[in-house]
Amino acid sequence: LAKLVPVCGFWMDYAAHEGQTLFLSTHVAEAASNFTEMMFALAVLDLPFTSGKHESTVDGVAATVVPENAVIVFHKEVNESRKVPARLPLLVSQNFFARDDRYSHKDNERLDKFVTDEFLYHRVYGCQVVLTNPTSTRRKVDVLMQIPKGAMPVLNGFFTRSRHAQIEPYATQKLEYYFYFPLPGRYPHFPSHVAQDGQLVAFTDPFVFNVVSKLSNIDKASWDYISQYGSEKDVRRYLQDNNVDRLNLDLIAFRMRNRAFFDEVIALLAARHVYNHTLWSYSIHHDAVAPAREFLQYSRFAGMVGMCIDSPLLTLDPVARHTYQHKEYWPLVNARTYQLGAERKILNDQFFAQYMRLMQTLRYRPALTDADEAAVAYTMFLQDRVAEGLVFFDRIDPHRIPSRMPYDYMKAYAAFYRADAGLALKIAAGYKDHPVPRWQQRFAQIIAQAEEIRGGKAAVIDEDDRAQRQTRLADTAPSFDFKVENRQIVLNHRNIETCEINFYLMDIELLFSKEPFVEEVSGQFSVIKPNRTQILTLARDGKTVTLDLPKDFRDSNVTVEIVANGIRRMQAYYPHSLDLQIAENYGHVRVTHAKSGDPLPKVYVKVYARMKGGEVKFYKDGYTDLRGRFDYTSLNTNELDHVERFALLIMSDTHGAVVREAAPPKR
Repeated sequence: LAKLVPVCGFWMDYAAHEGQTLFLSTHVAEAASNFTEMMFALAVLDLPFTSGKHESTVDGVAATVVPENAVIVFHKEVNESRKVPARLPLLVSQNFFARDDRYSHKDNERLDKFVTDEFLYHRVYGCQVVLTNPTSTRRKVDVLMQIPKGAMPVLNGFFTRSRHAQIEPYATQKLEYYFYFPLPGRYPHFPSHVAQDGQLVAFTDPFVFNVVSKLSNIDKASWDYISQYGSEKDVRRYLQDNNVDRLNLDLIAFRMRNRAFFDEVIALLAARHVYNHTLWSYSIHHDAVAPAREFLQYSRFAGMVGMCIDSPLLTLDPVARHTYQHKEYWPLVNARTYQLGAERKILNDQFFAQYMRLMQTLRYRPALTDADEAAVAYTMFLQDRVAEGLVFFDRIDPHRIPSRMPYDYMKAYAAFYRADAGLALKIAAGYKDHPVPRWQQRFAQIIAQAEEIRGGKAAVIDEDDRAQRQTRLADTAPSFDFKVENRQIVLNHRNIETCEINFYLMDIELLFSKEPFVEEVSGQFSVIKPNRTQILTLARDGKTVTLDLPKDFRDSNVTVEIVANGIRRMQAYYPHSLDLQIAENYGHVRVTHAKSGDPLPKVYVKVYARMKGGEVKFYKDGYTDLRGRFDYTSLNTNELDHVERFALLIMSDTHGAVVREAAPPKR
């Protein structure tokens, strides 16, 4: 915003301009902090878009320019400096270094290698100018730098350049430039000069470069020298005694044709966990299998053979190469248990992409490994393709997979599918004290489910797990269900102390003709006085209570209504042999045997939903688990937000069927 155009001399000139003449300002260079300010400055500046023809003459060191139109002239010159002050307000140093051998290391400390005596022609050198402000005042200075006479600039260099620098109090600033000498000889160098407000404040000593065609004093301890001229023993010793990551290992590539030297260097670098593609490439020349396997994994050839391969010279593991990664889906709720249509479809896009990546990886295998069988079994379980998943799981040899613990977890998981809660409990008990909290928690969940299947209460192992929290809350919420059969009312209740039982005589034929769901007509009974009302006291810990129907209702079509804790249930007098506990606020139904009270697994539940717009549509289906529980609301979509009411068909091959309706959980 406003900070893009700060106050400066240019805008002060513009504010003071009378507006009667062209606006020009000698401070135009100050309005250049960003693109916005530069465009604004050009917009108000009255310079012509097209330059005119200017007359100019030069007389010695003087130049005369006669402009045809308005111009802004920038001029710069080098003047003879005045006498340097006795006390310098700024310190300046100047040193030279070889660009390809700039540092040395001692005791893991990096040291500069400045060159002071001989300089090699055709070699790139750099000049380091360091400015130090030892005072408490900010210094704005101009630094005049020049490459040596007889040298050529490189790396965006220059012959002569003046650099503006701002040095904060007690701070240091570094400037560098590069050059090389095309011919040997002795060449003088004009030193760096620093000026402030047009006055010389600091400078370095002049220097004469001694440029030679061959250095007489060579650093024979440097890697550049040893790699090229040292013996093989010297090279190996240098690699052992120095930090290999600082070295250009390509310099010894020409030595790798020697097989003995190759073997020793590869072994030395491998022991240091260092890999160099150039050096390892000689494994092909020497037909060295182990180094060649490493080399081929990093070569472009590896990307041309597919996602995975296992051969004597090349092994590609898609997991190790990050082209495939196992993923956990928790929870993954499928809307349909059975396949719809000619093709099976995975509706979860992310899981579908993961499944296709797995299939693409496995197609490169001549045969599935035990780890592959486990991965396929896992994806089958995620799709509720239990029978197929168990086939793949049973093929696994636990002794040929990398880790036994995940296999045991899957085995306990498969035991639930086979209604063998005892086996699942036995496996999980061996890991109840596992040191990794995540796995300890997973096996604790198996133990909790197995104990609940055996008649225990629902337990929450992971407070962050919504499904477990919902299960516990559903287990402690007031709930009841009842049935009327054989002239008896069988009431199954939990967490309820008293209830009210109402009896309504009804024309069952008329009611079923209008609506097959008895609960659907409950509204008409809310304004009708019951034919009889009975108050019943219950045990809060949850038991089954059996009551005989009153004699005058035993042979009549009757609707029985029970009201407790704000929950209202109504049921017609028709037979079925299922006990149901529906926790509407949590979307759970629990199905148990009418006589034994045992949880009924594999009971088919089909759920339809009446949406808020009135549309009735299929919602989900599935089977109760080994605890007799079924979550009839959870999906990986947001359809629950639009549901007005649920209708549940609960059907068992051996215990009959019943239809119930339920409201969606409170949001």
